[in-house]
Amino acid sequence: MRSGQRWTVRISTTQSDVRGPGTFSGKPYRPPSLSSFVGVITGWEFPWVEPTVSTGPMEDSAMVREQGGWVLVAAFASSSLGFVFWAFAARLFSVNAVGIAGPLVGLSSLATSIGILGLDNGLVRFIPRADRPRALMRRLMLIAGALSAVTGLILSAAVLAASRDPAQQLSFLVLLTVVLATSQTWFQITDSGILAAQKSQFLGTRAISFGVVKIGVLFAVVGAGASGLFAAYVLPLLAIVIVSLFFVDRLWPERNETGTPVHLRELANLSFGNWISGLVYSIPSRVGPSIMLIFLGASPVAYFFIALQLAEVLNYIPEAVAKSLFAHGSIQDRLPASLTSSMRRLLAVIMLPLVALGILLASIGMTILGGTQYGAHGLALQLFLLATLPKAGIQLYKAQFNVDRRPVALIAMGSTLGLVTLAAFVIFLIRGVPADWLPLAWVIGGTLALGVGWLLSRRRTPAKAEPQATSAEPRV
Repeated sequence: MRSGQRWTVRISTTQSDVRGPGTFSGKPYRPPSLSSFVGVITGWEFPWVEPTVSTGPMEDSAMVREQGGWVLVAAFASSSLGFVFWAFAARLFSVNAVGIAGPLVGLSSLATSIGILGLDNGLVRFIPRADRPRALMRRLMLIAGALSAVTGLILSAAVLAASRDPAQQLSFLVLLTVVLATSQTWFQITDSGILAAQKSQFLGTRAISFGVVKIGVLFAVVGAGASGLFAAYVLPLLAIVIVSLFFVDRLWPERNETGTPVHLRELANLSFGNWISGLVYSIPSRVGPSIMLIFLGASPVAYFFIALQLAEVLNYIPEAVAKSLFAHGSIQDRLPASLTSSMRRLLAVIMLPLVALGILLASIGMTILGGTQYGAHGLALQLFLLATLPKAGIQLYKAQFNVDRRPVALIAMGSTLGLVTLAAFVIFLIRGVPADWLPLAWVIGGTLALGVGWLLSRRRTPAKAEPQATSAEPRV
């Protein structure tokens, strides 16, 4: 048998075999098609390791890999279908329509980032042992949805009112922005509910459904201007979210008799840490091109922006693994060092060859995408690709700090990456460093943040014990 193969031998079980009637087990029940009682040949991700056969419950690392794979599918589906949507929009609608709808989508995303307050991460950590899982999810959706709606209203009204090109149907566009900000917030929170239930296969289904439906609606509203284009983006997401509410609600029981009450203050501490960390973490990528535009003009920004977007695709891999690791650790209420090390080795096996290949083919990739003028700036892509390596480690530390409920550690690590990267970037611009070398700031910031994460992880604090609480069972 070759070590690259993985064989699964399923053992027939019934729900009553797994848990007694009316009781809650320590782990979520999985339907037979996804049963945790399997025979697995382990070591398959490392061809040079002799595989061993296990017929017991699925190993933690196997579960994390499986769920992380589905998260990755969802991320790639969302990204690729989103690209197709805007590619068709650019050909079917006027430049003015795209120029209005595009920024409103960006404003909605910003409103969601502000309004969600990191509550989606808090939900993943606390819902497995909540005494009323459904009520907890609904409460967070209400709070975050309201904040995102108000933020979207203010941002869109201000931008459209100050725009040099006054938009027709301004009130309708503002309304759509509010709906999109709220829908995106609910989408993210329900994503967290699905992830925490270890049913990540449904994340890919939702992402593909949203992408396909919005492209179909796009063709149906050709000629409807900016309002039609924006509606084609917003309304399918609203429909997907509404349908999802009925499904996601059934993943968790109304009441977990062995759970404990979840106080918003306790959940808010961890959520706030994720919120601040995420905002500062993303600042360089969000504002870097705009700062560069002020210093250098439009042409260098174009090469820089395209290289940044291409390298960002690789970040989907560690993010998917880290989300799955976080969800698994939340259910177990701990994250063993051996499991984290296993995921670190897996990411090294995946990321190092991809980054090396990307560095070798950087100029060719940029040329294919934008022509020879872009191909001459392959160095920028090479440096951005190098920056994905420390970011992969940072994602694993983020999962660990979330499971250990250490919001200050999250803020320290995320702030180090964001602020150091931004500071180095501005210093390089002031000192006249060539534009292709500016992504070196991302390498410096990521490396220092990884070091901070490593130091903080050495002083690891165990998560608070909850001896009387047992994980709620996601329902099938």
